[in-house]
Amino acid sequence: MKLATLLEGTNIIGDIPAEFLILEIAGLASDSRYAAEGDLFFAKQGESSHGLDYLPALETIGVAAIFYEDPHGTIPHPTTIPAFKVASVDQLMRLLTFRYYEELQARLALIGVTGTEGKTSVTQFIVKAFEALNIDCGLIGTNGIGFLHNLKENTHTTPDLLALYQSLAEIDQNDNVRVLIDGRLPIALEVTSHALDQKRVEGLTFETTVFTNLNRDHLDYHGTLEAYGAAKARLFLEYPQKNSVINLDDPFGATLYQRLKQERPEVRLFPFGTKPVDDPRYLHIENLELHAEGLRFTLNFEGAAYPIKSPLYGAFNAYNLAAAIAVLLSFRLRIEWIVEIISHIPHVKGRMEMLHLKNGAVAVVDYAHKPNALKQALLSLRDHLDEGALTVLFGCGGNRDKGKRPLMAEIAEAHADKVIITSDNPRFEEPMAIIEEIKAGLKDPEGTHITIEADRAAAIAMAIRTSAPGDIILIAGKGHEDYQILGDREIYFSDFAEVEKNNEEL
Repeated sequence: MKLATLLEGTNIIGDIPAEFLILEIAGLASDSRYAAEGDLFFAKQGESSHGLDYLPALETIGVAAIFYEDPHGTIPHPTTIPAFKVASVDQLMRLLTFRYYEELQARLALIGVTGTEGKTSVTQFIVKAFEALNIDCGLIGTNGIGFLHNLKENTHTTPDLLALYQSLAEIDQNDNVRVLIDGRLPIALEVTSHALDQKRVEGLTFETTVFTNLNRDHLDYHGTLEAYGAAKARLFLEYPQKNSVINLDDPFGATLYQRLKQERPEVRLFPFGTKPVDDPRYLHIENLELHAEGLRFTLNFEGAAYPIKSPLYGAFNAYNLAAAIAVLLSFRLRIEWIVEIISHIPHVKGRMEMLHLKNGAVAVVDYAHKPNALKQALLSLRDHLDEGALTVLFGCGGNRDKGKRPLMAEIAEAHADKVIITSDNPRFEEPMAIIEEIKAGLKDPEGTHITIEADRAAAIAMAIRTSAPGDIILIAGKGHEDYQILGDREIYFSDFAEVEKNNEEL
C-alpha cells in the first residue's frame, strides 16, 4: 500500500513531500523488536524511553518511514530514514491501523471473552471444542497467540491496538488453516478491563461476546469496583456484536443481561446459570456433582436435558464449559455434536492442573491470585475431597493491589486445613514485608495450621513432603507462569515443574 493511500484525507498529507508519498508500505510497527523491512514505524514517547532511541535498529531493519512525536522538543530529527513529526502518534496510529487492516475482519469471526476469572479457560475450551469438531480456531490471550499447537509468547493478555490487529492478521494468514465456519476463521480473544479502558480493541466487530463474572481485581488501576465493572460492560454495550453469552448467577451479569435486553434488542442472548430463568436460549446447569475424578452435571437447553461429564476440577469449570457450549451454539452448531465432544476437553495449563502424587495425594496448580478465585478454588476442592486434608500454598504479587493481601489470608484460613504463605512475584517489594501484610488477615497467625516459608520452591517441597494419601494441595497464584519476578530480574520458575520434581523424590 502506498503511503499516499494510507494518509488520504488526513490533515497531515499536505505536509509530506511528494517523493515520500510514493513509498510502498509493507506493514505497520510500533515496537522495534517486531518491525520488518518496509514497515511504517510509529515512534512514541514512553515512560522511560522514546521509539527513536532504537533508530540504529530501525536503520538496520530497513523500515520505510517513521512518524514520531516530540512533546518536549528535545528529539533530534532523523536524517537516515524519511521521518515526520506529528502532534499525536497514538491518534494517527489508530487511524492508520484501521485503514491498513480494514478488509481483515470480513474474514474473521471474533469471540471476545471478558470477566475477572475464567477468560483463559473459556477461550481455550472454545478453541479445543472447535478443533474437536474439525474447525480451525485461533487464540489470543494469556497463554499465547496463534493456534494451540503453535502459540507464540504474548506480552499482554490483550495486546495493544496495533499489535492486536497484527496478531489477528498473522492468524488469518496462517498457511495451515484448513476448515472455516461460514467462510470465516473463528478467533477467541481474552478482553481485559485494561484493554477496554485503553481502547485496545477499538474498531473490532464481534460474532459473540462472553461475560464470565465480576469480582475484586485491578483496583490499583480502576480505583473502584464500579469503575472496573463499567470498563467490562463496554464490550457488550459499545461494540458491534451478534451474540452475547452472559452468566446470570453473577449479580453484575444479571444486571448486564437486563440492560442488553432493553438497550440492544438486536443481540441474540445466550444466558447460563444454575437458577430457573424464562429465556428460550437459557443454558440451565443442574445436578452439579464434584468427585475425585472430576465433575458431572445436567445441561438443560430448549427443553432437552444433556448429561455432561468432565475430568476437570472445580465447580466454576461447569460454568466455563457452559459458556463455551453457548458460544458454539451461537455459531449455530448442533448441541448434540457439542455435548459429545465437550466431555473430552482437557484442563488448561495452570488452571486447576492436577498431578496425582506417588503417595496418594493430589497436587493442583492454579492461577488463583485474587480473593474470589482463591475462595472458589478452595470451595470446589473441598467438594472433590473424599478424605484427607486440604492444604493451600499462596503468596501475593509485589507492587500490586495491597488491599487483597489480608483478604487472601482470611479466605485461605477459613477454607483450608493447612495454610502455607510464601512468595509470588515480589517485584520491588521485600517478600517478608508482603507476607506480613498477608498475615494481617489471619485470625490465628501463630496456629500450627499456618506455615511461613518465603522461598516458594522450599514451600512447595514442604507441602508435598508432608502430604498424606487422600490430601489435596492447592498451589495457587502463578498457574501457567514459568518465571518469578524479583526486582528487575526474571528467573525461571514453574510451579508445575516443582511439583513434578518433588513427586519424583517421594
